[in-house]
Amino acid sequence: MAKGVDGGRFRQVFEVRLTPQAERAYAHLDSVTQHRIDRVFAKFEQGNFRHRNIRALHGRYAGSLRYHLSKWRIVFRIDYAHHVVWIEAITTRGGTYR
Repeated sequence: MAKGVDGGRFRQVFEVRLTPQAERAYAHLDSVTQHRIDRVFAKFEQGNFRHRNIRALHGRYAGSLRYHLSKWRIVFRIDYAHHVVWIEAITTRGGTYR
């Protein structure tokens, strides 16, 4: 199991995977937005899930988290057993919560 070092503590390395819905949404984004989202994915790969823009969701997405990035919402679920972050949706605020 690979681990990274962060401030003297060990962090698990995660793989980021997108659902088909999230892949379609990502493919339709402009390159600047894709680059910004790629930086968020890099944080997820390092196991960095403590951020002021991350919140737990309720209702339809209960058990998932969301990352707030400007007008975009990245809905994701963490599979600690397999070290995978599943990106479930990439959408604007209005599209996420409907």
